[in-house]
Amino acid sequence: MPDDPLGPTKPMRPSPAPAPPPRSRSEFGSAYAPAPAPPPRPAPSPRPMGSSDQAAERVWDDHLAELNEWAEANRRDARNDAVAFWVLKIPAILASASAGIWANFQLTTVSVIAGAIASVCVIVDGIHPRGMLRNTHLRAFHDLRMLMSHMTSQLRSSAGQRENSIRKIIRESEAERERIAAYIRDAETALKPGGQN
Repeated sequence: MPDDPLGPTKPMRPSPAPAPPPRSRSEFGSAYAPAPAPPPRPAPSPRPMGSSDQAAERVWDDHLAELNEWAEANRRDARNDAVAFWVLKIPAILASASAGIWANFQLTTVSVIAGAIASVCVIVDGIHPRGMLRNTHLRAFHDLRMLMSHMTSQLRSSAGQRENSIRKIIRESEAERERIAAYIRDAETALKPGGQN
């Protein structure tokens, strides 16, 4: 039998079957599906203040306002005391210092007048001293501000019912308030009767 001119034929291999499409995660069942996210929780609404809480807040605000007003009054008094302390001393210093200069220039009349002004200022300031309570009022101003700051810090760090905390802090601060009032009273009454502060 003659040979095949095309040569020996090889057996044909079947083409591979196409790969199946990827299966979705839902086909594997709910065990592989992600759990749904929980709904967001609503923000807690603030607890409404009762009438007792509102009354305690008003007491707190009024108490701090009184302390602040008292502190500002002491600061004004300290500033007025500083002015009153120097209001006669500065003219006395200037007049006494210039009296010798006028006398050096043979201005005897002007020198005598300057010396008289200095003497009058010194006498009046000695009989009616003024501005002696400047440091006392300045100390009271700082003490009251420190008391207000301490009370506010105590309220912020307190636990429990706010009304009870407010009343407790105000009650405990009365001792410091009385101490400040006592040393102001002692300083003011220590001056001579009729003396100006």
